[in-house]
Parts: sequence; structure tokens; C-alpha cells
Amino acid sequence: MSLQKQSKEKNILSQIQTDSLNENLQQLVEESSMEREEEIPEPSEEFSRKTEKMDESEDPQLAAFRKNFEEQVSQDLKLQSAIDFMESTLAQGGTPHFRNFWEARRLCLPLFKENISPALRGQLWNRYSELSKEARQLKEILDEQSAFAVEQIEIAIQALENDIQQFDENVAKSTVPDNLIIPQTLQSKLQIYLNFQKQLNVLNVQASRINALRKELLKTEMRVRHKNKFFQRLSAAGDLVFPKRKELIKQISQLFVEDVNYFIQAHFNQESSHDSLYALREEIKALQGLAKQLTLNTNSFTQTRTRLSECWDKIKIEEKERKKERAHQKVLFKQNANLIKEQLQLCKAFVEQTSSTVEAQKKLEEIITFMRRTELGRDELKELKEELSHIRKIVHDKAKHEEDLRYQQEQERNRQKKEKFNTFKELADNLVSQAESYELMKLTSDRDQLLAQLQESSLTKSEKIDIERILRPLRDIITEKNEKAMLAISDDDRYALKQLQDVLRQRKERRQEIKKQLEILRKASGSSNLDFEKAMLFTSQIHEEKERFERATQGIVEIEKKIVELQSKIKRS
Repeated sequence: MSLQKQSKEKNILSQIQTDSLNENLQQLVEESSMEREEEIPEPSEEFSRKTEKMDESEDPQLAAFRKNFEEQVSQDLKLQSAIDFMESTLAQGGTPHFRNFWEARRLCLPLFKENISPALRGQLWNRYSELSKEARQLKEILDEQSAFAVEQIEIAIQALENDIQQFDENVAKSTVPDNLIIPQTLQSKLQIYLNFQKQLNVLNVQASRINALRKELLKTEMRVRHKNKFFQRLSAAGDLVFPKRKELIKQISQLFVEDVNYFIQAHFNQESSHDSLYALREEIKALQGLAKQLTLNTNSFTQTRTRLSECWDKIKIEEKERKKERAHQKVLFKQNANLIKEQLQLCKAFVEQTSSTVEAQKKLEEIITFMRRTELGRDELKELKEELSHIRKIVHDKAKHEEDLRYQQEQERNRQKKEKFNTFKELADNLVSQAESYELMKLTSDRDQLLAQLQESSLTKSEKIDIERILRPLRDIITEKNEKAMLAISDDDRYALKQLQDVLRQRKERRQEIKKQLEILRKASGSSNLDFEKAMLFTSQIHEEKERFERATQGIVEIEKKIVELQSKIKRS
């Protein structure tokens, strides 16, 4: 009777706590509804304009959410769906979709007033509050980033404008590369070229900075009026840089084309052979290198490079001795190719016969290494690569076949593993569902047997944990059955069981004391400064304590056996 009375009191207390939680949560929802305008951060002007454009065509994610939201039957599922959508809008990469967040939040808040379980309502309210706070923090961070970007771009444009105003000073500080090789043909006009190029170096840097700032402005999130202001300033800076740069490029390009034409007219329009091909080659390379260093327009650069390349080809034509060398190399290439072909044929036969793809791949690598060390022509190399590709395909097919076999074996192992897991799961489910109809001893025995089989199985740790989680309710069932059995026993049996448990506790305490004394004697006997008599004394004492420890252990085993027998008797009754 006392147990029933206590149970009723607990139920009444739990009901009072639940009602109190509902009242507090309802009050929080009403307060939040009154203050929700203060919690939502104000959108920027740019966001407002984007929102107006998006009104005509709603965001697909928001539309999908609305559809899913309307399809939910219960209020708690609607609330859960809305909060999950709020969380997804903040968790996505890039700029969060605040518009979707605010819309979901607007739909979410009234649902807290509906009839929802107190525990779920409290949990969802905590998530709702945390997400609202996180949205405010994200909005503040994005505003800070935008302000920082505006500040940095302002600094960069101001520095660019100052640099443009100091054009003459920057030209005086400009230098040319130390490794610049000046052709002999242009030595008389060296200072003119350097003066042009120094001015262009400064203008090139300024033009590059203007273009880079324009690109940075395009991809930086900020208010449109700030962007327009910056673009106007960059446009004004470009008006000071680009026309001047274009005119200087035109002048230096015309001058360089005239000098190259003069060089070609002087050395390559005569039919007589040249005295020094080496000097002409070096002069052509110097002119081509200078063309890369100077800021020329595309037409002038292409024209001069084409004409200089033609001159280079004329020099090559005059080197007739190279024809003999090429003929000799061709014979050598043929011989080397025949040698490698023989090796490839042997390798192909080996690959077709062997079952080891590793050995076959090793043979191929040896041939490839030999090919890299051997001189081969383009045609010979192409032919050998085709044959090598055919052998590689054979090796690849064999390797793929082996991989397919391994994959099938792995699939079979996984299937067997899954079947074993399903078997254990079915046994566990059946045992839990039929636990009420089992006797206590039978239920305990079956559970222990199933757990033992589970631990000996080859299932993964997570799978074993899943099965153990299914069996977890059996603990409460076994405990409840055991308590019922204990309540049903007679006073004599209960008194006898208590007496045996007290004796067991006393004997365990006594065994622990003997164990501590035995450890003390062992440490003392292990000392190296003991004489023979003391050592013998400690040995005798240790032997006695061991006998006492064994007797105490045997007594504990007997008491435990009697307790088990008495409990079995109680359970059977």
C-alpha cells in the first residue's frame, strides 16, 4: 500500500511540474511574439533591392520548404520542419539566405502557442532562440566585413590616385632588368628605349591596379552607392592612365619595327653568304628577347617576331652539315626501335602467360625506362608507344578482372555479415517482445547466451552496440521480475538470504585485509638488505598468509554458491 501511495504522489508531482513548464513556455512565446521585431536584424539596402526582385519569382528552396511545411499534419512536425529549415539557411556556404530565414521564423513563432508536448516545445524553443541569436551575429559579421572591404578599397584607390599624381617621381625611380641584353643594332638608341619603357613600367602597374580594383569591386558585397562611387573614381583614374599608355606603346612599337626592318635590310637581303652565323643568331635572340621586355602592341610584336623567325630559318638552311647528322641519326633510331620491338614482343608473351599483374607491370616499366635512355625518332617513338599501349591494355584488363573478383568476394562477405546482423537483431527483438511470458531464469539465461554469442561474432563494434541497445530493456524487465520474486518470498528465506549476504561481505573484507598484509610482507621480503634469518621469517609469514587467503577465497565461493542456490529456490517458488 505504501508503494502505491508513493507512486501516486510522484505522478501528481510530475503533472504539477509539466503544467508549470507549459505556463512558463507559453509566457516566453508571448513575450517573444511582442519583441520579435527587435530580434530580427534590419536588412541592408542591397538586400532590400534583391528582395523586391525575388518577390516575382520565389526562391526554390523557400518554395520547397513551404510545400513541405503545408503537407505536415501535426503542429510539432511543422515546427520541427521550420526550425530545421532555419538552421539549413544559416549553415549553407557563402552568404546565408536571411530572407528565407526570416520567412521561416515568421511561420515558426506562432506554432509555439499550439498544443505541443512540453518536452518537445522546450527543446525546439532552445534551438529557435539559438538560431535567432546566431542570425543576428552573422548579420553583424557580414556588415563588419562589408565595412572593412569598403575601407580597404578606399585606401587602395586613394593610394592609386596619389601614385598617379606622382608620375614623374615614379618614372625617375623606375629601373630596367639587370639581365636585359641590348642588341648591337640598337646601341645608339638605347636611352630612347629606356626612357619609353620606364614610363610604360609605371603606367602598366597603374593600369593593372585599376583593372584589379575593378574586378575586386565586382565580386565584393557592399552597398550599390559605394560601388558606384568607387567605379567613378576608378574611371577618372583610368582617363589619366590609359590614353597616355596607349600613345607611348604606339611610339615605342613604331620605333622598334623600324629598327628591326633596318637590321633585316642590312643583313638578309643580300644573296651572299654570311660571315658569322653565330653572331647573327645571337643578334636575333637579343632582338627577340628585347621584344619580350618592351611593352609593344600585338601587331608590332607579331610582325617583328615573324620576320626575325624567317631570318632564323634562313640561317638554319645554310647549315647543310646537319643533314648528314640527321641521316645518321635516322639509321640509329631505326636500329634502336627494332631492339625495343623485340623486347616488347617478349614482354607481350610474358604478360599473356603470367597471372601476376605486378610482374607484368614491372616488365613494362623496365622497357619504358630503357626507351627513355635510348635515342629514338618521332615516328619510331610513335609506333613503339602504340604497341606499348596495346600491352598495357592487356595488363589493365587482367588487373580489372582481378579487381572484379575481389569486389565480388567483398560483396559476398558484406552480405553474410548483414545476414548475421539481421539474425541477431531478430533474436533480440523476439526476446524483448516475448520477455513478459518468460520465467526469470529462462529470460536471464537466454539473454546471457545471446550476449555471449554476440561478443564472439565478427560483427563490428557499432553493430554490436546496436544489438545491445535493443536488449537494454531486458535489464528493467529482469530487475522487475527479480523484485517481484523477492517480495513474494517468506520471512525465513529473506532472513536467511540477508544473513548469507552479511557473512559474504564480512569474508570479503577479511580477504581484502589478508591481501593487503600479504602485499606488505612481499615488499618487505623484496628488500636487498635482509639477512638470512629475516628472509626465512618473511618467507614463512608469506606462506601462512597465502594459506589464509586461499581459505578465505574458498569460504567466499561457498557462501556465494549458497546464495545462488537460495535465490534459485526463491525464483522457482
